[in-house]
Amino acid sequence: MYFSQNAACSIVIVNTNIEKNMSEQVFHLADISGVSFYEVHLEFTERFEPSSLSGDGLPFISVEDEIHANSSSSHRQKLRDEYGRIPYGSPLYLWEGDTEGRTEVLYIGQTMLQSVQKRFEGHASVMKLLADHVNLKKTNVYFRLCSRLDLKYLFDNTHLIRAIEHFPLKQAKMIIDDIEAYLIFNLKPRYNKLFKNSEKQYSIPFTIDRVRNININE
Repeated sequence: MYFSQNAACSIVIVNTNIEKNMSEQVFHLADISGVSFYEVHLEFTERFEPSSLSGDGLPFISVEDEIHANSSSSHRQKLRDEYGRIPYGSPLYLWEGDTEGRTEVLYIGQTMLQSVQKRFEGHASVMKLLADHVNLKKTNVYFRLCSRLDLKYLFDNTHLIRAIEHFPLKQAKMIIDDIEAYLIFNLKPRYNKLFKNSEKQYSIPFTIDRVRNININE
């Protein structure tokens, strides 16, 4: 898990995915193979100041590492030993500007293969939006991190709720790519380009069922 504990996380054997690597079989607690529709529970944190990037409390790993930590892979125990617990990532993030009480979403991105800090440090769009706003006295910029991304779906006549970190990497990336594209199309952030004006063809149809700290107009 990342920021909040997912209460609906019981193991259902029929929903266990076995991912075959070259040297080992890796078990995951979730599998969306054959699913034709799902619902999304999406939460973001309260605002973080840009200065928080150098502080404690932020995710130090990528979503890829978090998936390994929640699977049966050999990398799992190494990550748990290093962090003293199951480490958390944050699959999505957004930057927003506040001008005298008027809020605008400026950029939406993901941290599939990089931690939040590394993603921000090397991302040209984030650097540009910070540079553009640093001298605007009436505008403050903040970022929020996705603290919960759960999927609700029907699998083998069983209703399941699974957190994104329990899916195999390939499936998790597909899901995150689709949700990121949906948010960009819906919110039209200033610094995003891809999918802002043309909706993505989603891999599996879905709907956003519950949200926190983000306004979505469906």
